[in-house]
Amino acid sequence: MPLILCFTVLASVGFGVLAAYAMVFAILSTFGRPARPEPVPARPRLVLVPTQNHASGD
Repeated sequence: MPLILCFTVLASVGFGVLAAYAMVFAILSTFGRPARPEPVPARPRLVLVPTQNHASGD
């Protein structure tokens, strides 16, 4: 009798731990970040363009 009771308790605790892990992974996969984030559109490159007006300091 004690052996059956011990086995039942261990099996129940083990099943509960496995169920908790499965639930956590399910919640993380549902509400977590997407596997492939959407690409961010590239900003145009800023280029310094020389102008016709030169600063003379006068």
